[in-house]
Amino acid sequence: MEIERTKAYLEEILPGMGYVLDSVTFTLEAGTHYLRAFIFREDEQDMTVNDCAMVSDGCPSGWIRKTLLQKNIFLEVCSLGFKDNPRAEELSEVEEELLSEEEATEE
Repeated sequence: MEIERTKAYLEEILPGMGYVLDSVTFTLEAGTHYLRAFIFREDEQDMTVNDCAMVSDGCPSGWIRKTLLQKNIFLEVCSLGFKDNPRAEELSEVEEELLSEEEATEE
């Protein structure tokens, strides 16, 4: 499943960049699928948009972007503050179907 792959990849690269992964979620907003990675700084300083952009740019052409974009899923890197108020909808039938297809493909 892409959530686990994304989480494993980010847990591998983030420490070298000075960040820690909190979680990865799969959401649907306005018809668009997102994998959201929630991160925080190892030094516990406040996060900025530049921090999120640096992490996002840290995987420009790897398997993550290619795999997700082929499935019309966008990777979004967020601070933990966004996690408290994501404005995300519940998993829809379309998302559940997509997740089921991924699981079946991996087996």
